[in-house]
Amino acid sequence: MRAGIRAATRLTVERAAGRQVLRWAHDWPVVLRPTGTGDEHVHLVHAAGGPLGGDDLALSVEVGPQARLTVRSAGATLVQPGAAATDTPARWTVDLQVAADGRVHWAPEPTVVSDRAALESVLRVSLAAGAAATVREIVVLGRHAQRGGRYGGALHVAVDGVPLLAHTTLLDGADAALCGPAGTAGARAVGSLLCAGDVPVPPATAGEGDGVRWAWSELDGPGALLLAVGSPAAVTAVLDAAAQAVSLLAERVESTDGPLAAAVG
Repeated sequence: MRAGIRAATRLTVERAAGRQVLRWAHDWPVVLRPTGTGDEHVHLVHAAGGPLGGDDLALSVEVGPQARLTVRSAGATLVQPGAAATDTPARWTVDLQVAADGRVHWAPEPTVVSDRAALESVLRVSLAAGAAATVREIVVLGRHAQRGGRYGGALHVAVDGVPLLAHTTLLDGADAALCGPAGTAGARAVGSLLCAGDVPVPPATAGEGDGVRWAWSELDGPGALLLAVGSPAAVTAVLDAAAQAVSLLAERVESTDGPLAAAVG
């Protein structure tokens, strides 16, 4: 099994003269690939598999004024144990900085934390005035027939320099308390959808369906957070449907001169 890796990749997106330019500096194994859908979409690839315990990986994204960016991933991220002699967790740090009137949509495939593995994740989002972000994250405890390892995820968001959200998710498939009624209630997947900045959001509601429970929470500032707990497929479906609804609402707002924005803001 390979030794731990330190790597940091950077991506910048700029819009000028009606077109966008994407520039990046790869640091293997954190690799970015543009898709065939234009200059606003990239896919994230973990080229060496994993991450494995002991890896320290980072991605920095800067979206310029009026630029647009969607980040997805080539597949699910499978977190695995490192060398047998260490219990060091893998670390994954993402910094998203969005300038005025910029837009970012962060929606990688689920992160699967396998048995005996551990991941510490930090996602920082910094939005300028007039910028917007939707951030989708899904964590799955274990592969099929596994109970799953440990996951600690921190989400920090600021809008125009003012803190909007500081949220931490703690999961451990071997911890009876975290998997009990006060935690995931035995569910394998936990997902979130953040809407922050200059983006309309649905009203605060809650519900449940086949294999999933979910709730929207309004934030003390421009945004809302959707949390969902349940089976991987059901959680993914709820978050995807919510993200699509937010996107359609945003398109309607942008097509008006402002009254709708005031009505849903």
